[in-house]
Amino acid sequence: MQQAATLLVMAFLATVLSPEDFGLVGMVMVLAGLANVLADTGFSAAVIQDQRLGQRHYATLFWVNLAVGSAVSVFFFFSASLIAAFYQREELVLISQVLACSFFLSSLSTLPQAILRKNMSFKELSIADTVVYLLTGSIVVAMAWGGAGIWSLVLQPIIQQLLKALILWPLSGWRPSFILSWSALKDVYRFSFSILGLQYLQYLMANLDYLLIGRFLGAEALGIYTLAYKVMFVPIRNICLEVVKVLFSAFSKIQAEKDQFRALYLDSMRMTALIVMPMLTGMFLVADPFVVTVFGPQWEMAVPVLKVLCLVGLVQSVVAHSGVVFRALGFPGLELKINIVRFFVTLGVLLWALQFGLLVFTWALFGLSTLFMLVQQSMVKRFLDYRHVDWLMALQPPFLLSLMMAILLMVLQGIWPMASWGHLQRLLVLVAVGVGFYSIGVGVWWRVRRQAAVSS
Repeated sequence: MQQAATLLVMAFLATVLSPEDFGLVGMVMVLAGLANVLADTGFSAAVIQDQRLGQRHYATLFWVNLAVGSAVSVFFFFSASLIAAFYQREELVLISQVLACSFFLSSLSTLPQAILRKNMSFKELSIADTVVYLLTGSIVVAMAWGGAGIWSLVLQPIIQQLLKALILWPLSGWRPSFILSWSALKDVYRFSFSILGLQYLQYLMANLDYLLIGRFLGAEALGIYTLAYKVMFVPIRNICLEVVKVLFSAFSKIQAEKDQFRALYLDSMRMTALIVMPMLTGMFLVADPFVVTVFGPQWEMAVPVLKVLCLVGLVQSVVAHSGVVFRALGFPGLELKINIVRFFVTLGVLLWALQFGLLVFTWALFGLSTLFMLVQQSMVKRFLDYRHVDWLMALQPPFLLSLMMAILLMVLQGIWPMASWGHLQRLLVLVAVGVGFYSIGVGVWWRVRRQAAVSS
């Protein structure tokens, strides 16, 4: 439901707003995200990972987190003119100032959300997220329909954080005591500091593309890239990253049981890939009719970028799984070192690729993502003591089924005279055939797997 709501809202906004509108907001959101990482302080990960923490720790972390979030809001507000100067767009001053309050609102829900995750209350969290998405989307669409223009995009994260705080507090059942303990802060400081540094680097790497495109290629190029990336990232965010949140809690509880840890890691990666891999493969193949039908012909320049980003998304789904292993085992410092090297290599390569335009830039991002996925995966292999063939076998069913689906759709487009069809007709036929074939394939694979399990 979240995926459908996200796409519907994005599709509507894309019809009433220009690529430059998306690009202008995207410019500020990159830097706002950096500030938001600082506002989180890394405490939420510490609450989930450390099983010894109690009310004294929770209360202390809440008040410190709230103070940091408030300070970040004030700092971002007064940095608005610097942000506008960096991008050389004066209109970003007011946008930045309005977005500043989102950091304070975000800090209100950090601890309640972490406590719910620690308690494995994922059903409640999923329902809360769905309600927040639907309400936020409805409000934003109504604003855009009423002529709010770019401000419907600007106010979206503020509305979302406010609704999130209002919903998560009653769900968590937790209330902060008026406690501020230095010893409690020290108990989580080392882990939280490593997590904070890691989150900063990961955010910079995940958004370095936005920062460089906005600064050197302009608002329109960033708007095109933003839309393509959001379409690609829908299955990653709403499926893969949600699974990773569950895994962090689950891995943290069984971190001493290597065999159980390894089995859960490989099984979760296979099951996630069974969903994410066909979605991104299918999007690659139907990108042209999908973009024109859903967002309109003014976004047609996003098609080649979207295709490459689908490949990036396939790599990112694997990276997300391997990254959580470091944190669950209590080694965020090692992951931090790997990502420091990754950041500087990525920065150098992407700066070089900018001169060749947006598409080459995106291909460079894919190459870098693949390289560091292999590096990170080799480290996880050493931690969990499995063979390369175990990892490949875990990904074999979704890979082969997605490959066969892709071949079928390419053959279908080659032998069926679809050139004279409209974009909507092509999209519906290709989606129906792809979903039907893949569903049958998964059903057959699942039945064979169950029969093999019974026989053994």
